[in-house]
Amino acid sequence: MGASVSSAKTRVALWDNARFALIVLVVIGHLISTVRTDTELGFGLYAYIYLFHMPAMIALSGLFSKPEVTPKAVTSTIQLLVVWLAWEGIWALLRGVVEGKQLSQGFLVSPAWTLWFLVTLVTMRILLPFIARFKHPLLLATALALIAPLLPAIGVHFSAARTLAFLPFFVGAYLAKERGWLTGEWFMAPSAKIRAAAWALLAGVAGALAATAFLPGGIKGFWRIDRWLTHRDSYAWMFDKAPIGGWDANGEGVLGWAGLAAGGILVGAVLIAVATAMTLALLLVVSRKQSIFTVWGARTLYVYLLHGVIVWALRESGAVAAVGSLGWGGVVLLSLIAASIAAVLSMKWVSVLFRPIVEPRIDWLFKPAEASAPAAPRPQP
Repeated sequence: MGASVSSAKTRVALWDNARFALIVLVVIGHLISTVRTDTELGFGLYAYIYLFHMPAMIALSGLFSKPEVTPKAVTSTIQLLVVWLAWEGIWALLRGVVEGKQLSQGFLVSPAWTLWFLVTLVTMRILLPFIARFKHPLLLATALALIAPLLPAIGVHFSAARTLAFLPFFVGAYLAKERGWLTGEWFMAPSAKIRAAAWALLAGVAGALAATAFLPGGIKGFWRIDRWLTHRDSYAWMFDKAPIGGWDANGEGVLGWAGLAAGGILVGAVLIAVATAMTLALLLVVSRKQSIFTVWGARTLYVYLLHGVIVWALRESGAVAAVGSLGWGGVVLLSLIAASIAAVLSMKWVSVLFRPIVEPRIDWLFKPAEASAPAAPRPQP
């Protein structure tokens, strides 16, 4: 997160408003995840959200990241690591007590559920000083994102696949801030025409997804795009488990591998382009004015970490399945519940109560000179 809420007046409302909008999408996506294939609406909504919500969250983190390895940056990064380790323990305890599960062999190696974001953000912060020294850092980040899925070994361990998949958004946002790409009036005070174009793009993507519902088998019958949008697996796995229509890019021999590589890189490039366009469109339509959502947007780390426990409890109790069984109406109801969860977890009393496990004080870990440095910026999910 950014600075404390008490300093919200010094913050740019745009970024916090965007954070709150995105965290609502995060909660909706997680709440409907287990019932998404039950209806065309659920699947389409899930696909729409996952096309851009995490790239946008990563981009907002990149906007406020710097390649300098200062004591302040080190403190902030280590705090992220501490939070990750604490929450790995919390999830292990919850699953051990409620589900009777023992620690898996992937404990701490494969981040638990939503915790991949913290590991990815730490890794990106560590990589940024090196990538920023290249002549074309965004080109390098994009190349890594497109080539990495060719290697099956790059997967969920330490969130490597997702880190590389989302790296262009982190680096691109850092460059946008560094080089002033977003300082023009077209972005800071977009005209009605620009906002209309942005809304048209967001609606157009929704319309394209809706149109696929009329294909034989619906959206998911044509393409299980949801399996691509999690960015956890190789091109070979994704083409095997989620082929696009009748396109089979998995072949035999060198030519088959070349076809797989070309097809995977093409799809990956399209997904990056769509996510970039939707992220920019969202930032153009988000309000630039202060509101309650601005205040709530300063506390998105609390929502990100705490909502997982609530969603997990609702799943385990059967509540999500019960509401999801209502069909399209159930998807709408789950979305409203998710938005309510995000709003409640954004309230001040939540941040006061759960601060020790979301934003723990770690000054005692450092030398006095470093501990007395200005407070490190809080992580931005």
